[in-house]
Amino acid sequence: MENNSLTRLTLLVVLGLLLLEGPNAAFGQARFGANLLRKEPSWYRSDEAKAIADSVLQYQSPQGGWPKSTDLARPPRSPDDIPPPGGGRANSLDNDATTVPMQFLARVAHATDDAKYRDAFLRGVDYLIAAQNPNGGWPQFWPLRRGYYSHITYNDGAMIRVLELLRDVAQGDDPYDFVDGEHREQAARAVELGINCILKTQIEQDGQLTAWCAQHDETTLEPAWARAYEPPSLSGAESVGVVRFLMSIDDPSDEVIRAVEGAVAWLRSVRMNGWRVERVRNGERRRDRRLVADPEAPSLWARFYELNTNRPLYLDRDSVFRYDFSEISYERRSGYAYHGTWAASLLERDYPRWRAKHGLANEGEVIEGGALAGQRHRVIVSTDIGGTDPDDFQSMVHLLVYADVLDLEGLVSSPYGPGRKEHIQEVIDGYEADYANLKTHSSHYPTPDALRAITKQGETKRAPYAGVRQPTEGSEWIIECARRDDPRPLHLLVWGGIEDVAQALHDAPDILPKLRVYWIGGPNKKWSPDAYQYLVDNHPKLWMIESNATYRGWFTGGNQLNDMGNEEFVSEFVDGHGALGDLFESKKPEVKMGDTPSVAWLLRGNASDPSQPSWGGSYVAAWERPLLRLTRMPTADDQMEVFGILELALPVDDVLKDAEAVLRVENQRLDGYFAPDNTVRFRFSPKSAKRYEFVLESSLQSLDGKAGAVVAYSISSETAKRPTARLPNWWTDNPAVEASEGSHVGVRTVSRWRGEFLGDFAERMQRCQSPAPARSKR
Repeated sequence: MENNSLTRLTLLVVLGLLLLEGPNAAFGQARFGANLLRKEPSWYRSDEAKAIADSVLQYQSPQGGWPKSTDLARPPRSPDDIPPPGGGRANSLDNDATTVPMQFLARVAHATDDAKYRDAFLRGVDYLIAAQNPNGGWPQFWPLRRGYYSHITYNDGAMIRVLELLRDVAQGDDPYDFVDGEHREQAARAVELGINCILKTQIEQDGQLTAWCAQHDETTLEPAWARAYEPPSLSGAESVGVVRFLMSIDDPSDEVIRAVEGAVAWLRSVRMNGWRVERVRNGERRRDRRLVADPEAPSLWARFYELNTNRPLYLDRDSVFRYDFSEISYERRSGYAYHGTWAASLLERDYPRWRAKHGLANEGEVIEGGALAGQRHRVIVSTDIGGTDPDDFQSMVHLLVYADVLDLEGLVSSPYGPGRKEHIQEVIDGYEADYANLKTHSSHYPTPDALRAITKQGETKRAPYAGVRQPTEGSEWIIECARRDDPRPLHLLVWGGIEDVAQALHDAPDILPKLRVYWIGGPNKKWSPDAYQYLVDNHPKLWMIESNATYRGWFTGGNQLNDMGNEEFVSEFVDGHGALGDLFESKKPEVKMGDTPSVAWLLRGNASDPSQPSWGGSYVAAWERPLLRLTRMPTADDQMEVFGILELALPVDDVLKDAEAVLRVENQRLDGYFAPDNTVRFRFSPKSAKRYEFVLESSLQSLDGKAGAVVAYSISSETAKRPTARLPNWWTDNPAVEASEGSHVGVRTVSRWRGEFLGDFAERMQRCQSPAPARSKR
């Protein structure tokens, strides 16, 4: 009894405390913040959303702004809970004040069509227009106050948030479609004036445009002091947000482009390499921070850089300039962000994509053309999806979200071992679930049924020694598509075995001039050595990209910082993005997509010249395809080029009618072919530079138990200097050191574009999740 009474008493006390905290705490309502902007559209019609919106209305000042550092989701219990408009926290643009309440109210107004929310939002627009300085900047508070509060404020993104909001208002897309024409025009003029202010406040040093201070004097536009430890300086943090806003401009002027280029060059020049911020316990057992030398650490940027010298600055409340982080007080060192990786994703991902979007040179080069530039390519994909590696599912998801810019003519299942066309259909099922959203972004997305109609079953076994066996539904479909009356070449993107390509050319050699083959070789070549050698020997004029290692650049090297990491990217930009995103993540929760470079090569680059830069890599003219022929078992003294072909032709004296021979090497069992010349033949392709050991199993006593070994060596950069005229249209990995990542040749010709191609893919995955915003009529 005593315990029950105590329990009831405890519950009453807890409930009482919750009620004292107000209705929000009692019922678990979220605290007001930007998190409320990420709800599903239908949520903004809910009673919960309207209750929060009603609370937000009560905090709006007579001038039209909102206070900072206030939980607007909690209704005021008395007028004293509302900051008075003359001072304190009221009428602020700092800490998400005013802009986030306006964004929230716009969503509720759009969802409910309730005039009270719409009118409050429009009063907010009037407030922002009135708060803008004649020179285009915005202060931290308006009406203006004495001190640094009246400076043009980039600090903590205040002015940039205003510009982003007014830009969206001016465009009139959801959820701002209710805004009248006059307010849109005012917003557009304010944005134009704000951009001019950004350009005028960019700091120039020695004739070079650099960055911005966190705050600028509202009259002179010069860098200005804020708090005692926030000096006139160049900002390594706030400048990143300014640059991102400038890069969001649809049609940037030459002045905007110069501003971005100058800021990016400065950010690159001041990065702090070889240091990381470490959280430690100091001598007093308090949490502290210190800079620690670490050559493997990602680049850091300082929050403040000294004007003219670009030295990182550290100030205490005494406003004394210091250049050593350890010299400032514990209070500032542990309580203020003096360092961050702020510019990392800007430099590695967003800036290259911005340059590509606007046709600007990228590191001295231009990637021109491609499907994303309007060139439509005919495409058949041959895939071993459903086999031992789940990354074909990932590549198929990627292919289908770009299906609106390609003319897909075939999806062929060509596995060795497990995997059938039903696995392609599994991805199409996910596509069908997302199709309603996808087609709002582009009318060129094929219907799910159209994709099912072009899905064919190809070869399911390794080719025999001859390289071909018999026609398949897949090989016959290749022939049918190649013979269509279309002047464009037919691109065969081969993600698995190359058997169906070999069979199609065997059965219809007349189609060869129409074909453009991009083969993800390497591990796949290991399983298709006979079909491959058939093509080399019988169709040397075939147009072929043989990517044995370059494809690894999709998941190896390049920018892997923050959300560009293989796991982080999937978590942030793929998982939860429609049925296709969920399918992608369920197969492998990290980026691999090893076959995707074949598609990316068509998306961005010159598909007629594999030597030129593209998202799918660049390649060199092939040298004679490496082939080591032996009439004996190999020994450890035998060496061959990695990805080459080892062919054994072992003499046999006692051939029986049903004789069998199998060559075992690692996880492979290679069936022997008994040739008319009394030899048994095997082909093998090493996928790595290392030693391989072999054992023969045979029904013939003279063969059974024989063993051997071979050493595969890496490709030399000198090899590429000897292209063969016998294979005039054959291309392969660039073995130059500068193009390689460790032992993997050619990888950097793909990974250098990682920020661009993953960034573009992230935008595409948004299409699966949400329909395109409705363009309102003006």
